[in-house]
Amino acid sequence: MDLRNLDDATFAEIEAAFDEYGVIVFRDQFLTPAEQVAFSRRFGPLDHFPYGLFNMADHPEIVILSNILQEGKPIGMNDAGRYWHSDMWTLDQPPRGSMLCAIEVPVEDKIALGDTYFASSTHAFDTLPHELKARVASLHGVFSTARYKKFVGHEKPDNVYLKEIVKAAAEQPDSEVTHPLVRKHPRTGKTCLFIVEGVIRTILELENAEANDLLDTLLAHTVRPEVTYRHRWRVGDVVMWDNYSAMHRAIGDFELPLRRLMHRTTLSASEMESSHDATTG
Repeated sequence: MDLRNLDDATFAEIEAAFDEYGVIVFRDQFLTPAEQVAFSRRFGPLDHFPYGLFNMADHPEIVILSNILQEGKPIGMNDAGRYWHSDMWTLDQPPRGSMLCAIEVPVEDKIALGDTYFASSTHAFDTLPHELKARVASLHGVFSTARYKKFVGHEKPDNVYLKEIVKAAAEQPDSEVTHPLVRKHPRTGKTCLFIVEGVIRTILELENAEANDLLDTLLAHTVRPEVTYRHRWRVGDVVMWDNYSAMHRAIGDFELPLRRLMHRTTLSASEMESSHDATTG
């Protein structure tokens, strides 16, 4: 299909697939920034990436992910997302999902680099032992930007990309936000784990040692190789992921002169209609 030219019925099929599967892939789309924004807006309002440094000037709804330099400065984020996470966990209401368009993909020896892994947080919860499901259902994690910076090495930036991210992050004070470790999907009613690798400082209801052990157990269960999807990018790909029912991790196995350029839009959760609530009342 052509994402630039969809009738309402076809779009409804896409949105239903997005709700059902959590990650969907479209090949050979080659969207311009304006076309990507227009398609993204069919799902509802869009969020801007909170660090405006790499938001596109003409289309600020798009954040640029890239290792390309212009006059010695990065045009986008490169060393980002290389840990298992859901996007923009720093917000009280994280976004509904994200859409990434592949403009340039690094290729070496005919093999694409910079793959992205996905795992289902819905499947993770559904396959937990019954006792563990009951245990985590009422727990709350403290998500910490200070812990995140330490985890990804922001205190020791060793390249130009990370220095720019540190500079942008420094303008934002360290913060913490508390989220439940189990949340209901606002549209589908499905139950999803909400964990992020390396950023949960503690669990409110547990001692630190017990909290860390539990988080390690939950992460290992969620990202088992047999239940993850590894996407190998091609130019023209559009990949969407649901921020509630999926988590993801980028692979940084490339460097210049191999170039990577991606455009990301972020689907807001602010006006999500709950089809589950509409159905069940």
